[in-house]
Amino acid sequence: MNDIELIPLGKLRLSEANVRKNDSNLFIEELAANIEAKGLLQNLIVVPAKKRGMFDVTAGGRRLRALNFLLTAGKLPKDHPVACRVLDIDAAEQSELSLIENVIRLDMTPTDEIRAYKHFVNEGSDLDAIAKRFGRTRRFIEGRLRLADLADPIFAALEEGKITLDVAKAYATTPNHDRQMMVWNELSNSWQGNNPDSIRRMVTHSAIRSSSPMAKLASEAEYLAAGGKIERDLFTEDGGETWIDAEIAQRIAGEKLQAFAAEVAETSGYAWVRPILETRVTYNATEDLHQVHLEPAPLTDEEQVEADKLLETISALEAESETLDEDDEAAAAAFQERWDAASSAYDALHDKPPVIPEEMKANVGCFVIIGADGQPTVASGLYSDKPLERRKARGADAAEGASGTAGEGGSASSAPKPLSQKLVEELAVQRRDILAINLASNPAIALDYLIFAIADSRALYSAQALGTTLRAPSPSLYLADYPESPAHTLMADMRETLDLSWTEHRRTVDRFSAFSALDDDAKASWLAWCMAKTLEASMGIDKKAGQSGPEPIDLHDHLAALMGINVASHWRPTSANYFDRVSKQALLAHVSEVGGPTMAASFMGSKKGDLSASCEKLFAGETIVAPEVKEAALAWVPEAMRFRVLAASEPDDEAPVEHEPESDAGDLEPAEEQDAEADETVDA
Repeated sequence: MNDIELIPLGKLRLSEANVRKNDSNLFIEELAANIEAKGLLQNLIVVPAKKRGMFDVTAGGRRLRALNFLLTAGKLPKDHPVACRVLDIDAAEQSELSLIENVIRLDMTPTDEIRAYKHFVNEGSDLDAIAKRFGRTRRFIEGRLRLADLADPIFAALEEGKITLDVAKAYATTPNHDRQMMVWNELSNSWQGNNPDSIRRMVTHSAIRSSSPMAKLASEAEYLAAGGKIERDLFTEDGGETWIDAEIAQRIAGEKLQAFAAEVAETSGYAWVRPILETRVTYNATEDLHQVHLEPAPLTDEEQVEADKLLETISALEAESETLDEDDEAAAAAFQERWDAASSAYDALHDKPPVIPEEMKANVGCFVIIGADGQPTVASGLYSDKPLERRKARGADAAEGASGTAGEGGSASSAPKPLSQKLVEELAVQRRDILAINLASNPAIALDYLIFAIADSRALYSAQALGTTLRAPSPSLYLADYPESPAHTLMADMRETLDLSWTEHRRTVDRFSAFSALDDDAKASWLAWCMAKTLEASMGIDKKAGQSGPEPIDLHDHLAALMGINVASHWRPTSANYFDRVSKQALLAHVSEVGGPTMAASFMGSKKGDLSASCEKLFAGETIVAPEVKEAALAWVPEAMRFRVLAASEPDDEAPVEHEPESDAGDLEPAEEQDAEADETVDA
């Protein structure tokens, strides 16, 4: 038999030979809605079952589940006729046929799908009807239609397979073609051109998120009323919104912050109150100010009595907590409520504004910022401009004193003229050289200076603080969110184990003196940590056609070999950090690498999401497999994460000799220059 027959739905059952197992129930309701609206567009393939009158469905299991869903919902009768192709084949052939149907098929390309949805919209269909017809959600259809409005070069690149769907979604974060093309022209030929996060960040860099504190302060209603536009991100889970007219939001928020600052100025008694359109007080805002630390106002007699009572209550509650039945949720909740009330009342009594001495009242002020909840708030910390004014006044007094002294012996015009700018610069350079030659003769002090210069984070606030060009900043990774990992966390924790005592001093000289007093082990730990923070990102594979990303660095691989690094002991692949972000073919190749082609074949019918979850368990050692497979899985990391084994270098008589830059020779004495030239002649 090999003909199409109409078989009652009640006589159909799923065959054991059907290979689709893991994702067979996904989107069944959507598929059922599609069948209800349009009927069964593709027949099932069945074979006669051993039970007389029944048929096993070899291909079309999801369609059968959708039909049974409609049957259970009372939308189809049990005798509903279903178009089936009846075959007379054995169990092995049934499994092969099911595998062929699920694997050897070509899904519609994203651009063809986009054109199809756009066609139906142009024909007058609404989005809900299209979503129901194709078994999709309304938001999915909206996202595909947003992609239809991509700038032509970007849409063409998607159609030709030059960019991925995720990259196209990043560009479609905004419908503004000018902004899309600006980013496209800048990134399309760079290694960031295939990085959706980088693209999305550049597309929205001049906008603000609706969830940001500034947006909360401005309020959506006022923003829209002022002519602001909002774009909804259809390609992220939270479906967040982007306010593209940032200047409007900033103006509204700034006006509200200014009004709040005026209220604080009237009621606080501070000499000045400055609003800052930020969520924290920035360094630039306090650069010319001096922070003052004042004690809060003392409690009155009545407040002290109340505080003592609250302390007694808190002590009693602490004793009561030891006998509290944790299984009694109602009692625990009531206890927590009493504890919070007493603690909050005690803190409120002591949360009093500081006492400002009379001589400081004319100079002390505060800043108003945007709180995390989007409400104006007074930032912690008080500042005064008086210390800076005193320093300037001392300079002015000194100048006046010098003039006055000259005037005592003669006219004011007899005062010495200031040195010329060129002379001052020449003297400064010669002074520098004297310091340099002595520092070069004192390796111990030079080493302290080197480590201190790269370890002293406060120096970043002032280019002249350390008096050296040496810096060790962390490299830029072009990432919106730094990837968390156990090693990243350990780096942050390691700094807390270093000797931080020297960092507590305010003056640079004092910090250097304290740092120099540390023992050699403490200094060496600082040097190792600072050096580690400077490492550039690199890949573990040589650059191939189509492979983007940072370049491989031979020295990194050599250092890893020297230290015997085992990447698998520091980092394990998960769905979030790896498996969800590579293709299904790559996942199957990884499974085959540790478990062989047979294991990979068992996952061929899985959906990408289910396969990713399975891979996470397999490579975490949580799947029951043969011991050798588990061992291989736990030792596996992606090729890009592996440190390469470099071949031993061969001696090369014609290899170029590395010399110092020519400019350095200019710092040598004539005799030293001749020696350097002689050395170069010998090496050549």
